[in-house]
Amino acid sequence: MRRTYLILTLLLYAHAWAQPVRVAAASDLQYALKEVLEAFHQQHPEIQVEVTFGSSGKFYQQLTQGAPFDLYFAASSKYTRLLEAAGRLEAGTRAVYAVGRLVVWVPNRVALDPEPQGPAVLLDPRIRRIAIANPLHAPYGEAAVSLLERTGLWEAVKPKLVYGDNVSHAAQIALQGADAGIFALSLARNPNLSGKGRFWVAPLEAHLPLEQEYAIIQGHDRPAVRALYAFVQTPTARRILAEYGFLLP
Repeated sequence: MRRTYLILTLLLYAHAWAQPVRVAAASDLQYALKEVLEAFHQQHPEIQVEVTFGSSGKFYQQLTQGAPFDLYFAASSKYTRLLEAAGRLEAGTRAVYAVGRLVVWVPNRVALDPEPQGPAVLLDPRIRRIAIANPLHAPYGEAAVSLLERTGLWEAVKPKLVYGDNVSHAAQIALQGADAGIFALSLARNPNLSGKGRFWVAPLEAHLPLEQEYAIIQGHDRPAVRALYAFVQTPTARRILAEYGFLLP
């Protein structure tokens, strides 16, 4: 009987490690988190990780309805606070992993440099379409709107705005067809955009804060999930995030 119990315990433990870790991640992490996971896999080749990128607000809605994710990386503390209040997070796991930065980005095909003028460059008549993330469910979209409001540009540039479903989509629109974009510094530094445009980095006080938090979803605290959760706080992961322009707590 004792031997049977031991075998069952070992099987359950092995199953806990064999299940892939399912991650819902804000799309500003599309490149940085992939590098973090590559480094994690080198240390834990036995753990599979499946990542879905999207807007923090949409993930929040899905998680309140029981979406089967283990870890949630939000681009704003607003959504992790709401999930914690709803009892959807494992106690004590909500933590800041980075602070996001916002940029005004102009593609090379538009002969303008945003660095000297800052967001005022968006008033130039050569800029007719400005891509931002949808502020209804994307923190970087909310931050972009607040930047325009705080700099007194909102009414002038509002007619120029086009909206991406998330911040990565907004960056893609800026690259492929719009004349400018307001999106995450982490995306401006990714290989697909590097060298294809110029950007101005907004001071932190110029827009709503982008204090980015992550947490383990309630009922999903198993060894493999906890291993990835802990790895995000290691010097290796923090160095990668810093390279993509994130500020570290």
